Amino acid sequence: METILEGHLQEESHLLKPIVKARRARAGVLMLIIADVLSVFAIMAAGGYLSILNTENQFKIAGDFAPALTPGLLVALAIVLSGMLYFLWYRTMFRSGGNGQTFLFWLAWLLMLAAGVGETWLGASLKYGVPISAYESILLLITWFTAVHLLLSAFVGLLFGGRILRNRVRIDGLAFVPEVVGYWWYYTIIASLLMWVFGVFFT
Repeated sequence: METILEGHLQEESHLLKPIVKARRARAGVLMLIIADVLSVFAIMAAGGYLSILNTENQFKIAGDFAPALTPGLLVALAIVLSGMLYFLWYRTMFRSGGNGQTFLFWLAWLLMLAAGVGETWLGASLKYGVPISAYESILLLITWFTAVHLLLSAFVGLLFGGRILRNRVRIDGLAFVPEVVGYWWYYTIIASLLMWVFGVFFT
């Protein structure tokens, strides 16, 4: 009986009111963000704890090195600009009745993609020896965690860009789509900046 009911609900889900779809989408993305925030804080807490504890002076050993500062700054600049451009596109879309300046979105997407590729290159350039110290482990985790998030955001942006190209972004019932994409976009930027600052200045 429950299976039949679930199947019926799935078949009728397209008949949901736009406000219900919007609330579900917002709740889903916010739950994903909250879960990911816990991961970010766990990584920073572990790194901070090991750095402060360091009872045998083995957290950072001779020969350890941090990622190059300039590439990290370029990635940080790219994602900040990406967030600003996404926000501008979102504002122009609503002011113009749903026909935003799409070049702003695509520029934001290109910057996010470039940041993801740059962070991936940064992670690949960290050729630490064996065995890997606690400090190196934390830096590798931060770098690759950030790279995955940036590339995931670029992938989400590409899917959303397909919707824009098909003119399926409107300010009526589907207004929540650019909004929830923006939630993840901005969260990725904030989390990546926090992790970068922590990795460079607090480990």
